[in-house]
Amino acid sequence: MFALFHYLFLVFGLIGWLFVVLTSIGLAVNGKQCAIALDQFVGTCIIVGHMADETISAWAHRKQHKRTERLINFIFRDPNHCAAAYISEMDGTQSAPEYRK
Repeated sequence: MFALFHYLFLVFGLIGWLFVVLTSIGLAVNGKQCAIALDQFVGTCIIVGHMADETISAWAHRKQHKRTERLINFIFRDPNHCAAAYISEMDGTQSAPEYRK
């Protein structure tokens, strides 16, 4: 049992290390897109009712989570950040031009 715990600890530690390294490289190479992808991944994994291709900002506005929306707007120093993210999702302007045809 003790060996199994150590094995799992090692496996999850390596996965975590790999995730941090890949995220760091991604942020350095493709900053904003990597940050959005991480936002969407975290939102999809931990928030019930969150769509896979939706940012947490757009979700907060769509679901009218006022506290979350105020916090996000404060972090981005933009009183309309979440509303703009929601509109961007609805219009599809966050997608590459090839997908908006």
